[in-house]
Amino acid sequence: MKILAAALSVLSIGLLATFASSGQPQTTDQPRFQYDIQASTDRGPRITFTNLSSKALTACYLEISSSSRNRKLSGINWDAVVQGKRPLEPGASISLGLPYVAGGPLPDKVEVAAGVWADGDSFGRAELVRILLGNRALREAEYDQAASLLQQGMDQNWTRDQYLAGLSGNADTAPIYAIRSTLEANQHLNEKPRNLQSAMQILLDSFNRRREQLRQAKPSLSVIQNQP
Repeated sequence: MKILAAALSVLSIGLLATFASSGQPQTTDQPRFQYDIQASTDRGPRITFTNLSSKALTACYLEISSSSRNRKLSGINWDAVVQGKRPLEPGASISLGLPYVAGGPLPDKVEVAAGVWADGDSFGRAELVRILLGNRALREAEYDQAASLLQQGMDQNWTRDQYLAGLSGNADTAPIYAIRSTLEANQHLNEKPRNLQSAMQILLDSFNRRREQLRQAKPSLSVIQNQP
């Protein structure tokens, strides 16, 4: 069943910066990160991001710019909770695709403008912290909607065609896409109700786990909604 190097290092920057806390108690631990930009890899330009702080990082917003143009080019919103991955522990690194304009200069400046630690403390610009946490709340709502639809279908013993009809009109979010692609790839499920129920139960269990992970992540959006 179908269910859903050579690298040219042009920059290595170690940054030590103090960021204002956005609604969370400011701690003595200051954000420290290192960046290595690879101009040419098998997957295009990339950035290796290393957490040199003493706490695990769950989310951050990276502002990417080019010194030759003296302006911000783009940003990267990274969130381990949304991606269903482990936090970035002290000393650990991740590799991310580097957004840039084709034919333009390669970005050579990186700044962590905001972030959220695993213990719930946050740092950086309040409006960017709100974006990070708002994105978590949105993903949680998407999983909740999809789980509710699946539960209704299972309670009412829907057929494959009824599930597909139930998906009609829903935005094509990641969980809705997972349901639809599973159903469309297995047309025989109409003839095998037990297999249909099993497939939907697997998806439902997965959605419930992801929803709870997002729900339990600290801090919640409501903690900082009224902060300046």
